[in-house]
Amino acid sequence: MLVESRTRSTSLPTLDQLLARIAAANQSFDQGRHTEATVLAGYLRAVLYGSGGSDALHGMKETLTWVDTAGVPNPKTTACLTAGLTLMRIRSRHHGCGEYVPKLAMYPPAPIRTRSGEQILSGSRIPFQDWWTNPVIQDVDGTHFSRKQLVLALAPGEDREARAARRALARSRSLGEVVGGAMPADRLCASPVIASVRQIGYEVLQSIAEQRDILEAAA
Repeated sequence: MLVESRTRSTSLPTLDQLLARIAAANQSFDQGRHTEATVLAGYLRAVLYGSGGSDALHGMKETLTWVDTAGVPNPKTTACLTAGLTLMRIRSRHHGCGEYVPKLAMYPPAPIRTRSGEQILSGSRIPFQDWWTNPVIQDVDGTHFSRKQLVLALAPGEDREARAARRALARSRSLGEVVGGAMPADRLCASPVIASVRQIGYEVLQSIAEQRDILEAAA
């Protein structure tokens, strides 16, 4: 377990406590409780969002690199919903109803596009700012959404960036129903937003598991 040596309020959860809560929320989502994505987003925000060490990683997020299972959308693809963190699953052969599911570890070691246009293998680790702010969803109008926007839009929080993320998502013709409870719980996975947040939970746990030695050395 990671030893927390830095001075902090005892009312705030430690990194290991937050990681355990992320794992529990991931499990609840996988058991069909898709509304758990908002709870998961709150834990992800606590780990990832903040500056000057105010996040649960105490500023170490820039030292770590982060597992990327999405890449960025191909700029030549327009007027098409693209969701790199997810897969599409057909629920019924008769009705052709599809739902978005997180990739989890079910991604092939295939090339994905980076911000610079170069290619890396899916599952490679990239710098935090690229990972956090790269577009991972493109809606039908060509508007891009990053991991940061998805997490802040779904997580509790009323700061300026969170409100801006919610407004941007709400304006999307193809994604906006997820914000504000407009979409019934049994249809949440008809949008890639919820499944994408679940995949971000996977990426965070995988990234930290692969670099636990760095965190322990810095404790």
